[in-house]
Amino acid sequence: MTSSHSPAPTPLQAVLFDMDGTLVDTEQLWWDTVAEAAERLGHVLVEADQPDVLGRPVEHTAGVLAARSGAPAAAIAAELHRSFADRVRTRVVPRPGALALLGALRDEGVPTALVTASPREVAETVVAALAEAGHGGFTVTVTADDTVLTKPNPDPYLAACHALQVPPAACVAVEDTPTGVASAEAAGCQVLAVPSVARIDPAPGRTVLDSLEQATPDRLRALVADAPAPRFLVPGLTTRRARAGRPFTARVAGLLRGAARPVAFAAADRPDWLTVHADGTLSGTPSPLPGPGTADVTVAVAEVTAVDAHGATAHLTVRIPVAAADAPAPDTVRVMSWNLWLGGSPVDDHRDKQLAVLLAADVDVVGLQETAVHAAPELADALGWFHHSAGENLAVLSRHPVVDTLGDPGAGFYGAAGARIRLDEHPDGAPHELVLWTAHLNYTPYGPYDAGFGGLSAPELVDRERESGRVGEIDGILAGMAPDLAAADRTPVLLVGDFNAPSHLDWTAPAAPLHGGHGPVDWPVSRAVERAGLRDSYREAHPDPVAAPGTTWSPVHPRHEDGSGRPEPQDRIDFVLHAGDRLTVLDSTTLATGRIAPWPDVAANDWPSDHAAVLTTFRFA
Repeated sequence: MTSSHSPAPTPLQAVLFDMDGTLVDTEQLWWDTVAEAAERLGHVLVEADQPDVLGRPVEHTAGVLAARSGAPAAAIAAELHRSFADRVRTRVVPRPGALALLGALRDEGVPTALVTASPREVAETVVAALAEAGHGGFTVTVTADDTVLTKPNPDPYLAACHALQVPPAACVAVEDTPTGVASAEAAGCQVLAVPSVARIDPAPGRTVLDSLEQATPDRLRALVADAPAPRFLVPGLTTRRARAGRPFTARVAGLLRGAARPVAFAAADRPDWLTVHADGTLSGTPSPLPGPGTADVTVAVAEVTAVDAHGATAHLTVRIPVAAADAPAPDTVRVMSWNLWLGGSPVDDHRDKQLAVLLAADVDVVGLQETAVHAAPELADALGWFHHSAGENLAVLSRHPVVDTLGDPGAGFYGAAGARIRLDEHPDGAPHELVLWTAHLNYTPYGPYDAGFGGLSAPELVDRERESGRVGEIDGILAGMAPDLAAADRTPVLLVGDFNAPSHLDWTAPAAPLHGGHGPVDWPVSRAVERAGLRDSYREAHPDPVAAPGTTWSPVHPRHEDGSGRPEPQDRIDFVLHAGDRLTVLDSTTLATGRIAPWPDVAANDWPSDHAAVLTTFRFA
């Protein structure tokens, strides 16, 4: 992969300011407003709630509170509007350095825009307060009322650039939250971040300062002039399989980083049947493969180039497996289960690190837990894949099309969701499909703690596990899966997830030393899935729990986090289970790769989770 800059630096043409927490000290007012409303609904805000509160439109935060409380989202949003507006009218305070920077930009003739996720009513109140403090006004104002989508989507910043008639690459966006930074970077702006509440780390194209008092017009000019070269997250990519004579599409724009918008994609080298569109979409219908003696599958290669607004380039090699029109359907499939740990938020640059893991694993289908609402759609968009999300926590991510969704789309933090995935079609047009369910069970009380810290006996552990609620949860999930399980010999069924419960296949008598001397223990959750006809792929590949414990909890917790210094019980609580005669386990492994520092020093970890993932390769008969 190579990249190069255009010789002439781009001049600064506009500065786009967020409002709440950036220009005025309202971020804490908004947090207090939401905290007060949440408390009335029986929920206490914690640090993990920041991605759903800070920098978000009122409707998003109201929707999150509604999902947790059952109260109507519209009524919550109206209350938040009223309460926040009342606070703003009485307590607008400019952030240190804000008025000085605005004045300096005005004196030098640099246009400015206000770009906020707050409604126009609130924005006008703040603009009036800034005017009283000596600010002469903004060239353009974009509020939550002005675009269909707001932050973290790029729409507000793109709207401001359009109104100013300037390219995003020639603008600096000034933000204080990760949500706002994501919006500005998605639009292609250079970013100056001045964090107010939530932490923001430097990155290519992003400068982080402690205060606007450190910002000057010259410093903002330098951000645009020194914009980083574009790069793809990986040098090469293999797409899902195409079939001769049938339309094929793929997307690669989501893997590009550091590019100044607008970006145009093209191909220096590609097969004749493939078109590389300027937006990064690849499409076409593969030509029939040559006659007798040709392999069932060949690989088409396209050399894709991205050119950004500065003329800098990045290159990606795209490989497309192409099956003959009469080739059999694929005979292997790789399936992963992965708990993302609050969407990955405890780890810096978690989304790109998640993408790197998925690309390196060359996985076909992933059952996700703890998606924090946004992980699955953002990962799917970046990869050009498909997804089904349920509630705020569960999702299925797939390289192949999702043709049907299963289960409750509004599943809570604990529960299950499923999808039917079409891997291919047989030459006669019959679908080649599987069904995947992803599940997350309640975490407390936790059996390994009861064994290791509480000293409970095996019968007591089983009794307490039945009292935990997990047995009822898994019974309900299996009941929902019953129609799929009944047809599993025709369409294979997988259940993956974080069960927060060990397996009886691990807690055996020979493995008792691994579990504080406890074993055998007849853990009821694993017994329930076994009775339902689901087989444990990891234990099929590795029958001996002593030789291959398969630990998934936890790569970042060697010690219990209560500060006592006690070793954290290490266990296998994440699973890839399967039913039906058409799947055979070829291999299964646990993944936790790269630099992994223990809690709490996890921000710089390469592995963006507190669980190891489970990855199983199946032969699909």
